[in-house]
Amino acid sequence: MSDNYNNQQDKRDCKPDYSYNWNGSEYNGNRRGGGRGFIIAAIVAALVVALICVGVIIANNALPGESESESQSSGLQTSTESKTNVSVPVFKPADNAYDEHTTNLTEVYEKASASCCTVYVTYRNTTGYSIGSGFVIDAENGYIATNHHVIENADNIKVIFYDGKEYEAKLVGSDSVTDLAVLRISATGLTSVTFGVSDNLKIGEYVVAIGTPYSQSLSGTMTCGIISGIARDIEVTNSSGKVIKTMTLIQTDCSINPGNSGGPLIDMSGNVVGVTSMKIVNEEFEGIGFAIPITQATEIFGKLIAGEEIVDSGIATATAKLGITVYRLEDGLQYFGMNPKCEYPTGVLVSNIERKSSVYAAGLSLYDIITEFNGDKIESLDDLTNSLAKCKAGQTVTMKIFHFNRALTSGEYMDITFKLDPAT
Repeated sequence: MSDNYNNQQDKRDCKPDYSYNWNGSEYNGNRRGGGRGFIIAAIVAALVVALICVGVIIANNALPGESESESQSSGLQTSTESKTNVSVPVFKPADNAYDEHTTNLTEVYEKASASCCTVYVTYRNTTGYSIGSGFVIDAENGYIATNHHVIENADNIKVIFYDGKEYEAKLVGSDSVTDLAVLRISATGLTSVTFGVSDNLKIGEYVVAIGTPYSQSLSGTMTCGIISGIARDIEVTNSSGKVIKTMTLIQTDCSINPGNSGGPLIDMSGNVVGVTSMKIVNEEFEGIGFAIPITQATEIFGKLIAGEEIVDSGIATATAKLGITVYRLEDGLQYFGMNPKCEYPTGVLVSNIERKSSVYAAGLSLYDIITEFNGDKIESLDDLTNSLAKCKAGQTVTMKIFHFNRALTSGEYMDITFKLDPAT
């Protein structure tokens, strides 16, 4: 490759946007669109940087629903092959998944490492790059799993195996809420990982993580630890401390560092039981990392390959957002100098709308008055906040609004129906 992996001149810290620490990727250079991440503490996965309530994570995770002025488009195109004709692999645990446990870590590494790789991401009009990890989930079709935040906003993706072979990769599908992505390469002689059953994991069980922490020169690094917790509900927040989603994850004390994002968490049978995704980064905390359970992750992989919508993943629930700014009605009318010459209802006044939001597409306009939300009467800002809090991202809701004419001499009531966007 023409890029110098060890060039540190442009290297700078990626700033996270989430309250949980997501430690998964290493970023070098100026990134288009700025750093984003998960919240738990603050972890950075491949390209994302996140914050945990207590610390900071290394990862770059962008979520949908940005305003038009803030959004950045990626030059990377999703695979154009017809999803209707795609043969979706069946991802299932090995028949002998738990028959051949070993205490020999070298055996575990030799079984799994040939299926692992570095995910190297570059961006248009910059020398900057980001490094994450991945692993082969289907050798026949060249499918590779990684984290969403590893490839987010990428213009070009390369997959580099530990023997030095590298391939251009296409993005098959990616989901910001579950933080999973599937890539595809054209290659022969690949080796798929074998899958374990994450639902059967027990606290105290030994596991290893394989990936590329910090630099391509450290590719194929293995760290060892145990399962520290199961089904941990982790609230991920943005840079403002707002919870944007809750993820149900495996906790491990395996050493996880920037660049590990998207790599496999492996049991002592050499089977993948999780996708490494985040960690707590804080001077007061060590050894608190998290992985996405493989049993649920493989279901997501199949949906991404098939091009199916991911609604109930079983591992992540996104907080809903409207993508609007509202005023208390009287304050809004005064602030904008509005003097309606007609009767109008009690509610809240819309003062700003994100143009890429679902509610904008549904027909909401500036200076509309929201009078009801999903059956709840809206008379104050608190009413709208409390009503929204009862909903989740992706849910279809109905909102009643009062729309003024241009002269403010009359208005009409309208019902608009739309799916709630995930919070960012």
